[in-house]
Amino acid sequence: MDLIRIRGLELDCIVGLRPLEREREQRVHLDVAMGMDLSPAGRAGRIALTCDYSEIAEEIIALLRFRKYQLIEMATEEIAAMLLGVHGALDHVELRLDKPAALDGRARAASVEIRRPRAAFPVTARHTPFGSAETVLETREARLQLLRVEPGRELPGAYARGARSLEWLVSGSLLHGGQPLPRFVPAAVEDGAPPYVASGAEPAVLFRCTCPPVDGG
Repeated sequence: MDLIRIRGLELDCIVGLRPLEREREQRVHLDVAMGMDLSPAGRAGRIALTCDYSEIAEEIIALLRFRKYQLIEMATEEIAAMLLGVHGALDHVELRLDKPAALDGRARAASVEIRRPRAAFPVTARHTPFGSAETVLETREARLQLLRVEPGRELPGAYARGARSLEWLVSGSLLHGGQPLPRFVPAAVEDGAPPYVASGAEPAVLFRCTCPPVDGG
């Protein structure tokens, strides 16, 4: 199986259980390997036949910064589910996430490394007034979904009072507040955001990571 690799992706984010880790960002490092057949892109020279590693890096960074994970185990699991859900051509993903400051003075880093095939994340789908909602992964902290919006239908901008969402357009065309939504540009959306309207001839697909209200807020 061919691989696309991103080595040494670095960013600062909130990650960890301890009180100081919940207040201050710390540097994390990621290595990502994504398995897929690269021969069509290698022969045709078309970006549409492969995965854009720049977009993938931005998606991973956005999810890590939005979620503010307590466990790096949950971070890698959700990143794997997101990548396999959003990028349908991927066969499997391999992730290693390092926290260099976790064992400061005792070790160079603490890390988690996982490998997940597509079968690790069976999708559950339900019909909705706008089309369908496909849940890629649901944890106690977040729900990761692909929302398919049929042409001309409206997708609500928020589901629950006080919920927080991270979203980006995967495919198709959506209007948000009357303006075209750019593809693969992650944005955090608060409760009360305007709805989306599918404006193209084909269904639009939106990735949404939703965190429930804190303390039932």
